[in-house]
Amino acid sequence: MRQSPGFANVFEASVAEGLANTLGAIVMQTLKSVLSYSFETYAEKPSELHRELSRVFGSGATTLERMITNELFRRLDLQYSNELDFEASVNLARRDMVISERGNN
Repeated sequence: MRQSPGFANVFEASVAEGLANTLGAIVMQTLKSVLSYSFETYAEKPSELHRELSRVFGSGATTLERMITNELFRRLDLQYSNELDFEASVNLARRDMVISERGNN
């Protein structure tokens, strides 16, 4: 499923906010320079962000992913469930946003 430009923007803001709230703004900016892709790319390929965060933070990546997902769901006014993995959560949020956009048109 191809994402809407709006989802990429919401996802990017959620990643930046979630990481900055957890790690601090300076560490988040440093992390951006270490990651292979832009946050926009990760919106389409959340499994890649999972892989990158796991490479840098090991098992701590799960906590960061929860913070990102929590922020993403908050921005989209969705109920957050930590039972889903990161990729499933991002895909669910994308799907719900696309459905919501279709309903508003």
